[in-house]
Amino acid sequence: MQVFLIGAGGYLGSALCRCFRAAGHTVVALARSQEREIAFRHDGLETIRGDLSDHEVLASSALKADATIFAAAVPFDIEMPTIRPILENLSGTKKPFILTTGTAVLSHETPHGEWREENYGEDDPFTPPAWIATRVQTENFVRSAAKSDVRAMVVRPPLIWGHGGSKQIPAIFDSVRKTGSACYIGAGLNLYSHVHVDDLADVYRLAIERGVAGALYHAVAGEANFRALAEAAAQAMGTRSRSVSLEEAKAIWGDFIGPLFFGVCSRSRAPRTRRELGWEPRHLDAVEDVRAGSYRDAYAR
Repeated sequence: MQVFLIGAGGYLGSALCRCFRAAGHTVVALARSQEREIAFRHDGLETIRGDLSDHEVLASSALKADATIFAAAVPFDIEMPTIRPILENLSGTKKPFILTTGTAVLSHETPHGEWREENYGEDDPFTPPAWIATRVQTENFVRSAAKSDVRAMVVRPPLIWGHGGSKQIPAIFDSVRKTGSACYIGAGLNLYSHVHVDDLADVYRLAIERGVAGALYHAVAGEANFRALAEAAAQAMGTRSRSVSLEEAKAIWGDFIGPLFFGVCSRSRAPRTRRELGWEPRHLDAVEDVRAGSYRDAYAR
């Protein structure tokens, strides 16, 4: 298959490239610059020059490909107008299209690092936080394209980890650089459910191969609260972990990132993904990877 990948240069996008190429598929990457195009070709990818404002390029490239994945990190208000022309062009083709979102739409504020019992499967009802409600509308728009004979699906990942990358875990190591301690908010019992980036890439591969039109798929391998992750980071760095207030967290990580990354609890499950796709994650222990694996290798140096 030829897979058109929007966002191939990102943390998740790079894992998707590895996964699909290992499965024998051709990856066509959207390249926004000459430098990025050269890098993609060096990695064995085919390329198409353009950016997210080139709606004609995106739509025509999706039509030429056997499948399209949108994995670019963009402002939420840009997602819908970027995706709409692609789905309109794919109407009637039955070709697969996957949108990437995230389980921040399931999150509950936990300003004191408290644990919350709410836990959501793919099709469980929920009320999203107001600031991210637009993203749920985009999810529903993509899923509704199934009525136009597009095999449109949504993958909604939780906290992603592995290979020393992602967002939340590197931010914990960044708190060591800034404060000398690995920080978490309050009790640190709050969490995002998690998945290794390579296991997450398998969800996309399986969805392309056998996913159901209109489906939404989670990808969950386990849970680890932020205090456990911070303690593991502290061990890796030879320092201590420390509880901070929400206001201190804003000073460390910023007014938006602090509460979004560490001041919420977002717990999810993936029964539909396991049932329909036959997905089974292979990497389960995020804490050990922080303490003595890829994150220690990346940051303890």
